[in-house]
Amino acid sequence: MKPFALFLLFTSFCIGQQVNFISDLDSAFTKAKKEDKLVFIEYYNSQCTICLSIQPLFENKEMADFYNRNFINYKINTKDGLKGKDSLFMAERNLKFSGVPFFLFFDEDKNFIHYSGAKNDLEYLISIGKKAMNPEERTGSLAQKYASGDRTINTLYAYSDLVQLYQNHALSNTISNELFIVYPKQNLGTNQSYLILKNSVFSIDNGFYIYWYENRANLKDFEKGIHKGEEQKVLERILLTSIQKEKENWNLEKIRAVKEMTLALGLSNDRDDFLWEEEAQALLASNHSEEAVTLLKTILDKSKENSYSSLYVTEKFIGFFDRKEDLLVVVQELDKLKSLTMEPEQKGELLYQQLLCFQKMKNTSKTNEYKKLVVDYFQEQGLDLSTLKNL
Repeated sequence: MKPFALFLLFTSFCIGQQVNFISDLDSAFTKAKKEDKLVFIEYYNSQCTICLSIQPLFENKEMADFYNRNFINYKINTKDGLKGKDSLFMAERNLKFSGVPFFLFFDEDKNFIHYSGAKNDLEYLISIGKKAMNPEERTGSLAQKYASGDRTINTLYAYSDLVQLYQNHALSNTISNELFIVYPKQNLGTNQSYLILKNSVFSIDNGFYIYWYENRANLKDFEKGIHKGEEQKVLERILLTSIQKEKENWNLEKIRAVKEMTLALGLSNDRDDFLWEEEAQALLASNHSEEAVTLLKTILDKSKENSYSSLYVTEKFIGFFDRKEDLLVVVQELDKLKSLTMEPEQKGELLYQQLLCFQKMKNTSKTNEYKKLVVDYFQEQGLDLSTLKNL
C-alpha cells in the first residue's frame, strides 16, 4: 500500500476513535438538519473534576461510534460563563442549569428534547443517548404525559426535575404536591421520601416538608460521604426558598409560624432576624398598630449599637406607618439614636427621616423647621442635596 493511502487510513482510524465536536453552534444545527440528526451538547466546565473524568471517554471507540453515528456533537464550556451564541441559545430556551456536567439533546429545529446528568461511566453515557433517540423515554415527553393525566410517582418525579430547569416555582410546587398525594404514606420515613424532599420540594406547605419537619429527629443517616449528617440542611433550604418566593402571600399567623421555624431549624438565634418587615405590615393591616410599634422598639433595641441597622429599620417603619401617633414614636426613637457616634451622612439621614415623619403627619411648622435644618446640615457637611427625595 502506498504511503499516502496508509496516511489516509491511519487518519480515518484516528478520527473514528473520538467523538467529533463541531466548533460552531449554528453549523452544528445546519449539519443536523442536512443529515436529519439530533444535536448533542456537552454542557460542562473545563475545571470541573467530574467533567474532566468524562473527557477520556469521548476517545473511546464505542462511545465515538455511537455519538458520531447518531448525533451532531457540540460543546458548551461554562468556565468563564456563557457568552455569545451559547448564552443567547440557552436564554432563548429559558434553560438554567445550576451545575455541570449535563448532556443536552435538541432536535434539528433547536427544540429541547432530552437531558441528563453525566458521570464517568461508558455504558451510562451511551444509555443517555439511546433515551434521547426514543420519543417515549426522552424527558421531552414528560410534559405530554403529565398533560394527558399521568400522575405516577416516576413521571411526577422526573417532570419535577425538568420543570426546575425553567425555574417555574408555581408548577414545581403543584407537581410536588401531587407527588405527596399519590405517595404511599406508610413510606414517608424512607430514603425514597427523603430524596423526593431533597430534589422536588420547594415549599413549606408541601406534605413531605411538613412530615420531615415534624419528624426531623429521624431525618438522619440518608446522606453518605462528604454530605453525611447534612440532611436537615434540606429543610433549611426549602424554608429559605419559601421565605424568598412566598412571603408576600402570608398572613400574620403564617409569618409568626415561619419565624418559629427559623429558630427550630437553627437558621437564627433571634426570631426577628427574618420577616420582621412582613410581620409589621401584617400587624398594621389587621389593625394591631400598638403591636407594630412594640415590634419597632424591640428591633431597634436589638440594633441599638449599630446606627446603620437602626436607620434602616426606622426608614422601613416610616414607610409602613400612617397614624400620627405611630410616626411620632419613630421621631422619638430617632432622637435616641442621636447619641450614637455617626458619620455625617448618617446624621443627615437621621434628620431627613424625621423630616419625612413630620411631612406624613402633615405638621407644617415642624416640616418647615426640619427642611431648613436638613438643608443647612447638608450644606455645612458638604453632602449632596440631590440625594434627598420629597424635600
